[in-house]
Amino acid sequence: MTQAETIDITLKVWRQVGAKERGRLETIAARNISVHMSFLEMLDVVNERLTLAGREPIAFDSDCREGICGQCGAVVNGIAHGPEPAMTLCQLHMRKFHSGQQIVIEPLRARAFPVVRDLVVD
Repeated sequence: MTQAETIDITLKVWRQVGAKERGRLETIAARNISVHMSFLEMLDVVNERLTLAGREPIAFDSDCREGICGQCGAVVNGIAHGPEPAMTLCQLHMRKFHSGQQIVIEPLRARAFPVVRDLVVD
């Protein structure tokens, strides 16, 4: 049996307007996500759909998208950088998840690195 080419997932994403604002988890449906996408590409697709719907896109950092810079750090389902060891989010592919799964995405939290907005930390 072959794996489906797309999955439907539910994201629970940390949304925070500013460093001094109170944050919350927002539920976002992500449908028809290619299993060949990286986690960041999935966020790009979700952001495009949010923007087209007149909603605020998810703020997140990334730079190289080659697993070198570490800018794309976030906590996925309670694990820093996601479920794969020694891997950044830009290297994590959606084939590691299954259709119907809920994925909780939060910023890396540390007193020294306050949340600026959503998944972006200083």
